[in-house]
Amino acid sequence: MGDGIQRALSLSIQTSTNTRCNMGCRFCISRITQGNRSQQQDPAQIRYCQMGRVRVGLQYADRLGATHAILTGKADPLQEHPEYLRMLVEQSRRYLPCVDMHTNGLLLQPDQDREGLLKALARGGGEIGDGLTMVTFSIASFDPVVNQRLMGKGQDPDFLIAEALKYELAVRASLVVNQQGAADNNGILDYVMEAGRRGVHSVVVRELWVPEVYGPTHRGVFEWNHANFVDIGPLENSFMAAAQRREIAIRRLPDLPWGTKVFGVGGGQFTDKPEHEVDVTFAICDQPMVDGVLKSIVHMPNGHGYPSWTRGRVLY
Repeated sequence: MGDGIQRALSLSIQTSTNTRCNMGCRFCISRITQGNRSQQQDPAQIRYCQMGRVRVGLQYADRLGATHAILTGKADPLQEHPEYLRMLVEQSRRYLPCVDMHTNGLLLQPDQDREGLLKALARGGGEIGDGLTMVTFSIASFDPVVNQRLMGKGQDPDFLIAEALKYELAVRASLVVNQQGAADNNGILDYVMEAGRRGVHSVVVRELWVPEVYGPTHRGVFEWNHANFVDIGPLENSFMAAAQRREIAIRRLPDLPWGTKVFGVGGGQFTDKPEHEVDVTFAICDQPMVDGVLKSIVHMPNGHGYPSWTRGRVLY
């Protein structure tokens, strides 16, 4: 490729330009994006993806060897109209075998606006398995007090995980490491083991994003992220030894294509699921591409694809 990209592993579809999320996470990335004005956002000005341009992105990603489409955004994707989400899932499955959705899951809970939607998305246009194949839940902590303090609203991880497993979805939990939650390898391992007991298949350990600038209306988030930042590079390097010190079963799995380590944790230690193991990876924000391998092409509602959320050159 003329732009130096040899492979891409996924296509991240920003479902809209909406930035008014239904949660209030202390560490929220979108609320510290320069120029973000979510508090004054006019709903009539929100842009959505056009299916024709989404197909271009999916075809492009397919040519670069991508396996996953990811529904995501600066607000929670579940806030979009259900039929729109179903169409995005259906289009994605035409070109790529796996479709993931990154969500806090709040609207899937009982008596919420999108209760029952997960089943519909897993079915797509047919049976379970014809639509969504995976869901990634943002869960700050499995301690309900800590979780609500960090995420701002009552979230029920037990219900969400059980609901996703009921529809045979692969379930991933997203943990943002910070000084007020999981701040070291012991905290990460506690989180992974709690996730595994609930049947979660994988955990992605994320680093707080601390940009140099912030949107004027969100100084508090910017300052909180700086004050509570934890460098996860050293934690990744010492993670296996930390698990072994605690006598937690762990093994090294093949690295991801861009070199990220993958660990299998807990094999044989989940008493009611003796064969269950949780895959663990560490994600650092400022590494969108390594050796010509893009973690994800970002398809934005303007119809174009970029090599990262900070854009860069237009790929299509």
